[in-house]
Amino acid sequence: MPGARSTALMVLNRCFESGAWSQQTLNSAIEKLDKRDASLASRLTLGVLQNYMLLDYVIDALLTGKKRLDAPVRNILRIGAYQILFSDRIPARAAVSESVELCRASGFASACGLVNAVLRKLADGNVHLPDDLSVRYSHPKWFVDCMADRHGLPFTEALLAANNTEPPVDRHEAFKPGQTYVQDRAAYTAVEMASPQPGMRVLDACAAPGGKSFTAAVLMKNEGSILSCDIHEKKLSLISEGAERLGISILKTRCADAGCFLPELQEAFDLVIADVPCSGFGVIRKKPEIRMKSTEEIRRLPAVQKKIVDNVSRYVAPGGRLLYSTCTVFEEENEQIVHSITGFEILQEKTFWPHLDGTDGFYACVLRKPG
Repeated sequence: MPGARSTALMVLNRCFESGAWSQQTLNSAIEKLDKRDASLASRLTLGVLQNYMLLDYVIDALLTGKKRLDAPVRNILRIGAYQILFSDRIPARAAVSESVELCRASGFASACGLVNAVLRKLADGNVHLPDDLSVRYSHPKWFVDCMADRHGLPFTEALLAANNTEPPVDRHEAFKPGQTYVQDRAAYTAVEMASPQPGMRVLDACAAPGGKSFTAAVLMKNEGSILSCDIHEKKLSLISEGAERLGISILKTRCADAGCFLPELQEAFDLVIADVPCSGFGVIRKKPEIRMKSTEEIRRLPAVQKKIVDNVSRYVAPGGRLLYSTCTVFEEENEQIVHSITGFEILQEKTFWPHLDGTDGFYACVLRKPG
């Protein structure tokens, strides 16, 4: 039966080698572990992903000569180095010996001496942490430079540090006794800002996994109607199942592309929620591999976001409201999109920051259509 460290190694190998998403891979991998091992495997996996640039920096500094490491061996070293640098509960000597054993058990016995030597040097304190914020906090340099240019170095360093902490779990009450759903406080507050009221007609245009639809239903006291749409039909059943579990009866689902106009929906809703696809740089704490995204990938998003919001804004009835939101912190995906919307007035907008608000990084703007 696999242990915590071997499970973490398997997940990391898949993340670094094939780009697998850590949370999905991890959830599947820890199913057979007991609670203690599952917790350790999760912490090691996410901790390495959160700090991989720093871990590689100290590993490379301690390697004698320029040795090329097999990818699994590097991940074993990352797991060991993470325990030595960041874990108060695991003695350094145990981190070293467990890493050597993991190396042997994984079929890399020839690298056991190297793993032992590097981690023993690290345990002895033979390393200096870098001044470079990008390396120290394992964020891409372009992201650090962007935040520093716009917000200054103290703000940026506090943000980077917060991004490497464990996110809080926010549970919200539903209608059935004892039933709750998990949603970050920023996302919940964004829907509150839009002020859905009992009896309203609401459209959630990019609804999966359903959290904002559920919050709207709670605030509406389960009175009115909510149409939850998503482009991926297989995700709609998850929304419906969640609504049923929570006792929400006013929600219906529909498979629809938020960027394509549906004439029958024109001016049909008192509130339209547009939680658009985004770069995700506000939820790095939950999805640490987001920091590995390329700038090219991100540059394509504003055009997609603009197309969606221009389309779904046509579904807002006169006097109705539009909620635009993302889980990112870039102005190009947030303020610049909102300020390009015509025919609406901005009522309220806010950027949430992990180090200031204790939430995900998040942007929300409520607009009103005159009428």
